Amino acid sequence: MPHRFSLADNIVNRSVIGSVYLAVLLIFFGAQMLFTTFLALPPLSVFLLIAFASSLRLIEIFCAEQIVALDKSRGRWFAIPSIAWALCLALLLAVLTRQPDTHYFGMLILPILEAAIYFSLAATLFVATIASILSLFWVAYVSHFTPPFESGEILEASTLVLVYFVVGCLVWLLVHMLRDREEQLHHQLDDLEAARGKLIEEEKLAAIGRLASAIAHEIRNPVAIISSALETAASQSFASQEREEMSRIAGLEAKRLEKLTTDFLSYAKPGRGPFQQLDATALIGYIVSIVRPQAIQKNLQIKVELCDACQVFGDESQLQQALLNLMRNAIEASPQDGLIRLTVAPLSRESLQIKIENPGPAIPPRVMHHIFEPFFTAKEGGTGLGLAIVRSIVDRHHGELSLERNDVDHIVFTMTLPSANKNVVLQAYPATES
Repeated sequence: MPHRFSLADNIVNRSVIGSVYLAVLLIFFGAQMLFTTFLALPPLSVFLLIAFASSLRLIEIFCAEQIVALDKSRGRWFAIPSIAWALCLALLLAVLTRQPDTHYFGMLILPILEAAIYFSLAATLFVATIASILSLFWVAYVSHFTPPFESGEILEASTLVLVYFVVGCLVWLLVHMLRDREEQLHHQLDDLEAARGKLIEEEKLAAIGRLASAIAHEIRNPVAIISSALETAASQSFASQEREEMSRIAGLEAKRLEKLTTDFLSYAKPGRGPFQQLDATALIGYIVSIVRPQAIQKNLQIKVELCDACQVFGDESQLQQALLNLMRNAIEASPQDGLIRLTVAPLSRESLQIKIENPGPAIPPRVMHHIFEPFFTAKEGGTGLGLAIVRSIVDRHHGELSLERNDVDHIVFTMTLPSANKNVVLQAYPATES
């Protein structure tokens, strides 16, 4: 039962037990010293024994836990000599004190508690029995084993015996209940982990099913159109002009199908270029130069705001593709004579943020939560893979992609990427950097 002793091994460590023993020993000795006004000063042997016992407990505090940490089962083996020594120490202090009335037998409660923590109820009762025998032995010892014994001493020893057994049983029961609860908690955590794994597996299978269905749907339509157009073009019952038009439609659909498969390959298996430190200014400038002719056709302005010496760590070709997709979406969504704003700013020491803002109609709320899903599109002629590809690329860079604002004439997509901070790079991409 691997969890059975985890409470003793993990919560009650040897350093804590050794500290409690040491503290109680010093408190009892201090109490004896306080009453030296009424009682005789303890002999030198008591001081030496206290010093020796304290040294042993200090060694236990500083060394035992390190040994137990290597093998937690050793904690039980440390408990056996610890209990035996605690039983002997109380009797030795009582004998060396040379006083009939001694309080050192109160220390015997500690080995009983230690037995309750580490061992079974039978072992706890055995230690309590040994402690009781020592207490009763002391009553006979101070009377030189000659009855009648002092009634007060008998009553005091009997009270201690009752306390030993009651406290030992209660503590053992409490520890036993805690261990049972701990085992139940472990079982529940195991069940939860198994249920979580099952849910994740089911979600993966469901996602694969949705993706396969979407692919089949997107491919079936152009294939059906191509097939129908080719049949029409091959039929002699149609005029030559109509057959040429069908041939042209078949070619267009074939190109759309080719674009669809290309985009899907980009989404499913993005290029694996090397990660490197990139100048954000150069990266953004290259993308703006590519999309500017498309923007000019709609008389759009592109305003770029860059930070000084901003660096990003990533795959240059993938980041170019992600930015290109976002910028083309912004241009297509913007009305004539609009303004597209592209901003690069450090978000923190470890990351920077790229914002692309454009005017145009807001994305309908009913589709807003699906815009990053593959094959979802509200745009005529779109493959529904543009934003999915962007998110796939950003995820690979350990970044975040979000639709920050979705108001009329103010659409903002935000892409957060790790900056070229050396420490971050080493932690986030240990494999790729090598």
